[in-house]
Amino acid sequence: MEVKKILVPYNFTRNDQKALDFVIQRYGQGGNVAITLFHAYTAVPKIDVSDKTVMKLINSNLAYLRQKITELEIELDKAKERLIRAGFVGEKVHCEFKPLKGDLPQEIINRVKSGGFSTIVLNHNPNKMKGFFTMSTSKKIMKSLPGVGIHMVV
Repeated sequence: MEVKKILVPYNFTRNDQKALDFVIQRYGQGGNVAITLFHAYTAVPKIDVSDKTVMKLINSNLAYLRQKITELEIELDKAKERLIRAGFVGEKVHCEFKPLKGDLPQEIINRVKSGGFSTIVLNHNPNKMKGFFTMSTSKKIMKSLPGVGIHMVV
């Protein structure tokens, strides 16, 4: 029996919790499921602080951002543990926490294609005005992945 590979882009929102609830309800009883929680973050630049007071101040602010990124990685691991507690096999639940290298929708599309995912679980935030004026992340992904099963959780 073939393993159903599911990608869940995760951005630490209440809607992401709903997406996890959906995955648990829909796929929790199926045993042959592999889930990848995916988060791409904006990397914090490294700067040279050689004896410049201003640069040292900037670096202290960047240290705060690095700490926040570390905390997010811990939160992603907690989401993984939630899936395992819900009955998913630990070896089949993965976390990918990586720096964003470009456009987020394209990162997700590339990951789906390179990982051979058959399903993606997206969430939608209907309150974002940005989506009114531009194509939303979810629309870009749906348009670019016609053969992939996409669940939209609202």
